[in-house]
Formats: sequence, structure tokens, C-alpha cells
Amino acid sequence: MNNDRRTGGTGVSATTSTTNSIHSINNSSSRIHRVHSRLGQLNPLFHKREKAEDENALPPYLVKQARKTGALQLSGKGLTTVPDQIYQINDIDKDLPTSLEQLTVKEEDAWWNQMPLTNLDLSSNALTHLSPKIENLDTLTTLTLHDNLLTSLPREICRLEKLVRVNLSRNKLRELPVDFYSLPELRYLNISYNEFEELHPSLSDLHMLEYLDASHNSLTALPNGIGFLVRVSELLLSYNHIKELPSDLVNMRSLQKLDLNHNDLISLPEDMGSLRKLLCLYLQHNDITQLPNFEGSQNLQELYAANNLIAKLPESFCSNLPHLKILDLRDNKITKIPEEISLLKNLIRLDFTNNSISNLPLSLASLAHLVNLQIDGNPIKSIRRDILQCGTTRILRTLRERARAAAEKQQRLHQGDTASVSATSSAASFISTNSATMGADGLNSPRRPPGGCDEDTIFPDKLYTSIYANVNLDQPSGTQEQTHTMHSMQQCAFNYNSYQYMKMDISKFVNPNFAFNNCYGPFTSANDPHYPIYEQPMPYQDPHGRGGYSIYSQNVL
Repeated sequence: MNNDRRTGGTGVSATTSTTNSIHSINNSSSRIHRVHSRLGQLNPLFHKREKAEDENALPPYLVKQARKTGALQLSGKGLTTVPDQIYQINDIDKDLPTSLEQLTVKEEDAWWNQMPLTNLDLSSNALTHLSPKIENLDTLTTLTLHDNLLTSLPREICRLEKLVRVNLSRNKLRELPVDFYSLPELRYLNISYNEFEELHPSLSDLHMLEYLDASHNSLTALPNGIGFLVRVSELLLSYNHIKELPSDLVNMRSLQKLDLNHNDLISLPEDMGSLRKLLCLYLQHNDITQLPNFEGSQNLQELYAANNLIAKLPESFCSNLPHLKILDLRDNKITKIPEEISLLKNLIRLDFTNNSISNLPLSLASLAHLVNLQIDGNPIKSIRRDILQCGTTRILRTLRERARAAAEKQQRLHQGDTASVSATSSAASFISTNSATMGADGLNSPRRPPGGCDEDTIFPDKLYTSIYANVNLDQPSGTQEQTHTMHSMQQCAFNYNSYQYMKMDISKFVNPNFAFNNCYGPFTSANDPHYPIYEQPMPYQDPHGRGGYSIYSQNVL
């Protein structure tokens, strides 16, 4: 009974329970063994690659295809070494057909129908070195080895004299064999994303080179003699530590694209204009303080110089770049946009974001092709903030309106309309004097409700000398001056139906003894602030001592 209680009252002995547990453990062990056995048959993701595995990565059908097309693609195969069969791929088969029947059946595989290997792609593998046997592939024109673990190249690579394109990017190379620079047909060389600290001076011996990408390395300088690469059209040197450009860089007369962003440059050669075929110049994220005048760079279309220390544009900068379409000068220290900016007639995009510009020149309005103007992050005072936030179209429209008004004023000046110019100048002087109370831009008064007169409009004064015909010149001192000033300002407001919104203190222009001193808001009488002045009778002093009134209306005194 006690044994039954100890075993849960089931009547099963302890020996039987132990036996069942042993069987369960044995079954679990058997399952684990079978699982491990199956896993052992799989190819694990990370393991040391054997030479035999690399050889099996080149099946016969790929060899056959390579002999037909002349191209062999082994990208992303996980290779740690190059299969030996690749180095003999150009060799003639030993087992040639011996009978007419075999010759007919294998006609397509016959040696005289084979293409020599010209394109070899071994990219995105884990290659650490190349065998000297690579010299057997002397028919190669394109060799692609990017995204590997190469630390060096064999000297025998210089025997591949037909090489035209070589891509060695994203490896761990620090240098190339000196003999590599003697390749006579090399036109494309990519050594980006490596560990180069300098380029060998023999680089200039690659006379046929047209493209060089040495970006994302640790270069601190360029070798002297780089100017001998007169066929190079694209030179990419971004993300290095280059502090100064060699003077003979400007001899690369075929250069169309020069990328120097993210370096440590503090200046550019003064004769950068000698690069007459240059189309795109990238200078972002350097320490450049001044741009050259680019005299001679007639074809330059894109200039990116953001994130530098540039304080101003040279006087002749705009006149030397008539075909410039993109000018990016954001995040600099520019304080003024020159009026000559209008000479960049083909400009499409202009970026002055985050500078110290306080005024936009009216000449910007003449840029007919400008569709993107970026000026955020500047302390601009000449244009209201809400207009700036409306974008390029609204800003240019405002500038055009102001330019048109300025042109009309200049035209009136040439036509001899001195009275009108004088009155306009008086109003402009008044607005300028009271700018502190009227707003930052002299027209944006916080006391005027929105929806009133257009602050972007320059009020023209249409005052004619004939309206003063009835003014008595003998009236007390200050009365005639007051009449002229008030009439001019009233005329401006009346013509634009906005006098009811104008709140200006004109007391300094008014005779202290005059009845209409200290007029505010609508030009109203001191006796009746709700009755406009231009309908009020205006007192004057008769030369004979008699008082009188002259009706001060819109056109006649």
C-alpha cells in the first residue's frame, strides 16, 4: 500500500517508471542524431571554404557558355580562390573529335568556333589574392573584381595588355604594382573604397585613361604629373583628405566632371578656367574661402560649392559663366548677391540657403529660366516673410513688380517730371524715416490689417504741378509745404483705394499752428476725425489779413 502511495496510487512500480524514462531519453537522442545527420549534409552559411568547393563553382555548362560568348560571370559565388580551370579556359581541348560523325555532332564545340575570354567577372566574392597564372588570360579586355578582400595584385597582371576596363573598388588595396601603370589600352580604372594613402606618380603613364575613380580612400594629395592624363573626362576624388590641388591639374583639357566633395581643400587654382570642357564641378564640404573667377570656363553648367567658407562671389564670376544652370552655394558665409547675377541667363536652380544675405537684388527678376530659388535661413529684410515662404514664383513676381516700378520712376526722371519725382521722394523719405513704427521692410506695418493695400506695390505719385495753381504763395510759413506734402500722400492713398488703412504720423511735416496738425489714419480734420481732409475746407491766410477757405478736393485746391 505504501509503495502504491509513493508511485501515485497507480500500481506502477518505480522500476517500470525508470525504464520508460530511459526509453524516452534514447528516443530523443536518436532524433537529435538524425537532425544533426541531416544538418551535416547541408552546406552551412559560414564555414571555411575548401579549394574543391571553389573548383565545383565552375560547372561545365558555364565553361561552354564562356567559350561561346567570351564572357564568364562568377559574381556572388562565395569564392575564396579562383578556380584553376579559369586560367586554362583559352586552351584547346585535348579530346578533339576523331571521326567525321563526332566532328559533325560537336561542331559547335570545336576549337575553331570558340571565343577567347574577354570579360571576366569575379565580383562580390571573398577573394584574398589572384594567382600569377592570370597572365594566361591575355585576351581579357574587362576585369571586374569589386567587393572582394584583395590586399594586393600580382605583377603578372601587367601582361594583360588588352585590358580596357578594370574595377577594383571595395577591396583592401593600398597600392598597385608599378607595372600596372604600363597597361597601354586601359581607359577605365575604379579603385574607390580602398585604403590608398597616395597615388603612384607612374599613374601619369596611363595615357589612354579616360575615367578615374579614387573616391573613398585616404588620399592627402595628388601626384605631380597628373596633368598628363589629357584624355580623362571624369575624375572622382570625393571623400578623401586632399588639402591642395597640383597646379598641373588644369592641363587635363578633356575633363568634364570633377568631383572633390568631402575633402580638406582651402582653395582652388586661380586658372581653373583653363578646364574649358568642364561641365560639372563638385566642391561640397570643404574649407574653401573664395572661388576663382573661372575665366574661360564657358561650358560649365553645374557648380556645387555648399558647406564651405565662401564670403562673396568674385566680381567677374557671373560674367564668365554664361551657360551655368545650377549654382549651389548653401551653408556658406555670403552676405550679398551681386547685381551681376542677372548675367547667368541660363540659370535654372539657385541655392543660397543658410547664408547671411539681407537683401535680394532686383536683377534676379530678369532670370527667365529660374524655376528653383532657395533662400531659407537668411535674414532677408527687403521682402516679407510670408512672401518668402510662398516659393520661387511669388518671390520673383514681387521682384519683377518692384523692378518695373523702379524702371518707370527712372523713365519719369529722364522725361523731366521733377514734381512727381520730388513728391515720390518725399513719401519714400517719410516711409524710410518711420520704418521703425511701420515694420521691418518700411511697408509692412503691424498696425494695418491684412487684406489692405499691397505692400509690394510702390505707390506712384501722380501729382502734377498744375494742381498748385491756386495756392497762395503768401500764406504763412510752412503752410505751402504742408499742403504739398499732405496732398501728395493723400493722392497716393486715394489712387489705390487704400487710404483708410494707412496709419502714418505726419506731424513733423505740418505747421504747428495749423488746424490739421497731428492727423492720423485717414487724412481727417482735427475738428471731425470722421470727416476726410480732402472734403474739408482748408483755411489759409489771405495776404490782406482776411481769413478764408479753399475747398481741398482731389484735384483742385
